[in-house]
Amino acid sequence: MKSDVYNLVTVNDGKADTAAIMMVLSEISKGRLKSDLKLVNYCDEVPVIYGATINEVNKDSVELAVHEHQTVIMKHDKSTIIKSKHFHNGLGVHCYAAYVNIPKKVAILHNFAYAQIRAERREAVRVNVRENMPVRFSYENVTIEGRMVDISGNGISIVSDLVPATQINQSGQLFFTLSGTCLTVTGSFVRSTTR
Repeated sequence: MKSDVYNLVTVNDGKADTAAIMMVLSEISKGRLKSDLKLVNYCDEVPVIYGATINEVNKDSVELAVHEHQTVIMKHDKSTIIKSKHFHNGLGVHCYAAYVNIPKKVAILHNFAYAQIRAERREAVRVNVRENMPVRFSYENVTIEGRMVDISGNGISIVSDLVPATQINQSGQLFFTLSGTCLTVTGSFVRSTTR
């Protein structure tokens, strides 16, 4: 899982935070706290979220029964984020997958740390574009050409070799093709950054 999706957060110190996380997981496994665990992973920036139940809590790891779709992504990412209203201040918990068995739908997680999920602050789900998809933004006599990086319900980001000086909120037309359909969309230039 990419770190641009979350930020690790220290509440007290690493050891105390891990102990507090393990205490919550232990209390859920004993039925003293309501089980509301959800696992969060991202596939091309699209959230994949399924509930999970605790099979066993050990000293520094937790075995969970997990949805098979989540196991596939966890095996690839080698990590996940656990969500529960019982964690400190609504934070998530980032952890690593020590073991994932897709057919058995089981995962063993360890190395727990609080995390703030930055992707949850977005106004719309963003989807990474894997293929080379040309895009053109034009206004007046200016054209910015590039390829699409990602698309969401309220924006598109592109990478371009050359971005001419353009005013923020400059209106124009965006031209691109999705699934064989040529689209022209009215939009506004938001910002440019250099890599």
